[in-house]
Amino acid sequence: MIDTRSDVSSFRRLGRFAPALAAIALGATLAFAQAPAGDGKPAAAGADTAKPAEAAKAAAPAKPALARPPAPVTVAQVAVKPMPAVLDVVGTAQAMASVPLKTRVDSMIDKVLVKEGDRVQAGQGIFQLDDRAVKAQVAQARAVLARDEAQLALLRSDLERTEQLVQTKTKSNRDLESAKTLVAAQMATIEADRAALQNLEVQASWYVISSPIAGRVGSIALKAGSAIRANDSSLLATVNQLDPIYVAFSVPQASIPALRAAMAAGDVTVAVHQPNVDGAPLSGRIAYIENMLDAASGTLGVKAAVDNPAERLLPGEFVQVRAVLRTDPNALVVPDQAIQLGQNGTFVYVVKDDATVEARRVTIDRTVDRVTVIAKGLAAGEKVVVDGQLRLFPGASVVTGKPAESGGKPNEGGGKPQAAKSGT
Repeated sequence: MIDTRSDVSSFRRLGRFAPALAAIALGATLAFAQAPAGDGKPAAAGADTAKPAEAAKAAAPAKPALARPPAPVTVAQVAVKPMPAVLDVVGTAQAMASVPLKTRVDSMIDKVLVKEGDRVQAGQGIFQLDDRAVKAQVAQARAVLARDEAQLALLRSDLERTEQLVQTKTKSNRDLESAKTLVAAQMATIEADRAALQNLEVQASWYVISSPIAGRVGSIALKAGSAIRANDSSLLATVNQLDPIYVAFSVPQASIPALRAAMAAGDVTVAVHQPNVDGAPLSGRIAYIENMLDAASGTLGVKAAVDNPAERLLPGEFVQVRAVLRTDPNALVVPDQAIQLGQNGTFVYVVKDDATVEARRVTIDRTVDRVTVIAKGLAAGEKVVVDGQLRLFPGASVVTGKPAESGGKPNEGGGKPQAAKSGT
């Protein structure tokens, strides 16, 4: 239990010392008010001690503002050079011709003359069928022809004797006409024999199934000993022509007039680049364009015939296609790194003679292989900034480093096309 009586007694004892404590507090306050204010002189109570410091700061001489140093930049000179107008698209390789091999006769496969994947020439045999029966028929037809030809020789001999006997009045003209009729009939028989023999020889040729084109053999469905029928829908094999090869692609509707104009002026060359494949691109030319627009995509189908001697390109392969529509001999060009995009459109920083820059609006015609063709806004020989633009503003001073190239020679037919920045 708390003893409240002792607390009250203590509080009363402290009350006796209250006047003394008050006096001590008053003295401390007066001493603080009269203490030196930094210079050893007493300051009045409540005086503002910060004013002398501000006055000293105001009396000090003002420092000059620091000038911004020139910004280091890399520049390139506006150049004049030939520049192609190209069309960059994605295409698909297709066999120039794909011929399925079937049989015309009922027979059996005697031999398979090639292996799957072999390259064959036009007319080269692929399958040898069992032709023993047709060979016998051919031999029989030849024997019939020989017999009838011998009979014709005999009839012609009789005709000559009859002509002689008619001259000696031994036989009549009627006998002569009869002999001539027999010779004519026998000649007709021989013509029929020859036709029959030729028909059998043609049929005999069917027993060797040959490739009608030069190409490469695909999968072989049947092997030696397999029976085949003429009305069978299954294929024996397929031969694909791969050199030259088609590359099919679609052209946007907006590019069709330029493409037609290029084709009217002559052959339109194409360069075909295989992604992730080293080496020079394959070359070709546009073979034909479709006569109907795809309404769903708004594109027009085009096929190019491409030389493929090493059969690098296989049917079904996706490739990048560049078609050169024209070449401008005197195009005004800058590296694409110089082009900047602002609120008012595209612009470049032009370095003036006084080493300051001007932000100048430009009109872009097209960009090919990181080289931009300028339609309006620049003149040949002017210098534009290609690196360091982030530090620039109109009128800023610059110091130029090593000049950059104004864009390498664009690849008219070679190299990997940059579809995203190419134009027509």
